[in-house]
Amino acid sequence: MRLEHRCSLDWMRERQRYLTASDVKALIPVTKTGRKRDITDLDYLKVMADKMVVLTEDDCVSYGAAARGHILEPYAIDALNTMLEEMDPNGDEMFHWWDDKLVSVHGRQIAFSPDAMDIPMDGNILDATAIAEVKSYEASKHLAIAYTPKEQIEERWQIAHAMAVLENIDHAYLVLFNPKMKYRKTFVIRYDRHELAHEIETILQVELDWREFREHGPLTTIPTSGAIHSHHGGNEETIMREYEERHRLNPV
Repeated sequence: MRLEHRCSLDWMRERQRYLTASDVKALIPVTKTGRKRDITDLDYLKVMADKMVVLTEDDCVSYGAAARGHILEPYAIDALNTMLEEMDPNGDEMFHWWDDKLVSVHGRQIAFSPDAMDIPMDGNILDATAIAEVKSYEASKHLAIAYTPKEQIEERWQIAHAMAVLENIDHAYLVLFNPKMKYRKTFVIRYDRHELAHEIETILQVELDWREFREHGPLTTIPTSGAIHSHHGGNEETIMREYEERHRLNPV
């Protein structure tokens, strides 16, 4: 089966206004193995470039593994809720699936899109205390992450990013979900806020550095290459429509 998923164009465009977890990942001055690395203006420019692109409906479509991940999210959250109820029958923690919803705080440079929170999608984000992050990897990665020490799991940065955005999030669950497995389809790894204090601090510093880049970085000056720029040239959507029309009238 050819899997396809289409997300909201408004959500995609809203994401361009902020640093998301994937953006921050490119600007963290540490490699995934823990070694220090220098972050230069070129690293910031690469992230900014994605913020400057005019997005269209074509950018909202994903296929294959990426589409599968979106499709499986609500099923993963159902599995999480079942597991939480089994672990604590008297507990009242329950997660609600969120889709194409950006969470931000006024005046901040960072934002995140939850897979699930312990409040409904139309609830007050300040009432939330927990989030869930779903990852639906292939079998080998599914098991490999489950058996990696939690402080070394790379996905912890995505959870820390959400905690950096919302101070009221005190714990989170990383849900590894692969219903194609015969057994061990779902793993749940809990992170409490204090466990990610270093990661949160690092992300907050990236946010400050990003603000500095936007206010005083190279995009506020003349390019060092001497290149001049303009807004001339039309837009790609119009160009492609004209190309398709010419091709339709004059097929090869």
